Amino acid sequence: MDFSVQSIIWGLLSALFFGMSKTGVPGGTIPGVLMMTLAFPGMEKFSTGAVVPLLIVGDLFAVRYYRHTADWQRIRLLLPSVFIGLLFGTVFLWMIDNRTFKIFLGVLVLALMVFEEVRRRSQWNTFPKSRLFAWSMGLLSGFTTQTGNAAGPVMSVYLSAQNMEKKDFMGTWAVFFFIVNISKLPLIAGLIPGFCTLTRTTLSFDLVVLPALLLGVFIGRQIFKWIPERYFVPLIMILNLLVPIQMLVF
Repeated sequence: MDFSVQSIIWGLLSALFFGMSKTGVPGGTIPGVLMMTLAFPGMEKFSTGAVVPLLIVGDLFAVRYYRHTADWQRIRLLLPSVFIGLLFGTVFLWMIDNRTFKIFLGVLVLALMVFEEVRRRSQWNTFPKSRLFAWSMGLLSGFTTQTGNAAGPVMSVYLSAQNMEKKDFMGTWAVFFFIVNISKLPLIAGLIPGFCTLTRTTLSFDLVVLPALLLGVFIGRQIFKWIPERYFVPLIMILNLLVPIQMLVF
């Protein structure tokens, strides 16, 4: 398949955002996901097959840089419910139309962010440490990442509630999403009949735009060093507001 110049440009920009998000600015993934759909006009569903491998390459760099500060206890607590959420998300995609899904997901993410703001203002610090909260966030992360690659806002709420330092936040984020994105490969590769978006075409496209991802990895690494500790989590939360806004408005 020959790709148009416009598709390649959107793909390059998407890959650049993916690289930056993995090593410095969590939240940049969502603009990249939206741009990738523009790279596959008329075949938007297959953009998922191009997105996931690129995210995994970015994850490899993120894990290399930040794995030493990952909170493995929190990751292990999340994973069982994440895998359940992945399965629910796959079934949900079969059952609901695109517009209804976008509204549902947008409202869900906004509600989570409002909850986090209310929790902070009321100084409710016990619930975020509970197993119930972790399982709820894990379930929602698995569900949203499978349905729209939109688990970033959910994890932002969860990690923000843990009052982590910047380096611990980034380490936990990197390892968590590496495991999650690897887990998605069988689902997009045709494990479930009729749901294969990982094709030779999408992989070929990834090879074309890969240099932009590597550039983004370098840029993101530098940005991470520059962001002051006190502004890191608020910046991530603001960037992740792009998800529900985009889903509800467009």
